[in-house]
Amino acid sequence: MFLFITILISSCSVEKIEQYNEDFIGQWRTDAYFSPTKGDSIRNYFTVDGSDSAFGVGCEIDDPFKMCLVLQTGRVKINKSSYGIQVGNAVDLIHYVQKEPFINDDGVWEMTIDNISFYKY
Repeated sequence: MFLFITILISSCSVEKIEQYNEDFIGQWRTDAYFSPTKGDSIRNYFTVDGSDSAFGVGCEIDDPFKMCLVLQTGRVKINKSSYGIQVGNAVDLIHYVQKEPFINDDGVWEMTIDNISFYKY
């Protein structure tokens, strides 16, 4: 009985990210940075668009989700208590939101996931 109640409570705190906060919807990317693993400059990308969402780490600079070191696709869900996000069915790789989308001092949408700033483009 205790296990059932725990599962029920934890599942209630998980929600589709676009229902949790519509400001997540759109296309996001990081600034370019050098990756010793790839030996080149790369970016991370995050697109929130229902079941067509994706999260890419270490992708080509000018081509979203191309040649990524890690690519996850599918609906994005957020745990409202831990701010962990799950992309698709990948439960082994959870990302964490430190700052939800906001308009920064330069007038640009920004958010922080896994301690990395993403900007809407």
